[in-house]
Amino acid sequence: MTDRGKDFADLAYTVVVAERRFSMKRVASEMGLGYDALHARIVNRTPFSAEEIRRLIRSAPDPRFVAWLLRGTRFVAAERVEGDDELEAGDADAIQNAAMRIAIEVADVLEAVQNGLADHRIDHRDALEIRDEIEIAERALATLAEHLRRIAPSCAEDGV
Repeated sequence: MTDRGKDFADLAYTVVVAERRFSMKRVASEMGLGYDALHARIVNRTPFSAEEIRRLIRSAPDPRFVAWLLRGTRFVAAERVEGDDELEAGDADAIQNAAMRIAIEVADVLEAVQNGLADHRIDHRDALEIRDEIEIAERALATLAEHLRRIAPSCAEDGV
């Protein structure tokens, strides 16, 4: 077992094995790996390659994988928004839902802070929970921005 890639392997283990969000057999197949090869990576016996991480994200699209990769950088993950540069049927609903999602996620941040401060201090676990909720809220904000950029590309220009 190697320490190289341990944190990412731990996250992959949590998402695929502990939470059972995705079938390990299906993920392995979609990644082009055997079950044993994926298991070796998830338990960190063999580190994931960059290409394997990309295939894992494609096969098991959990936003925590991308958030982990971007943590500590100035970048935030956003869900990809497809379509033309014009407002189409359903876009107004998508934008409204994205805005409502922001309100819900910010409420979750506030709840995590309130829970953390229940004993008048924030410990390590509280801080991790708050950080996780903030990352989810940041993704929601970034996704709304992507919806708006798609229908109003001038919003993506500097200074506008």
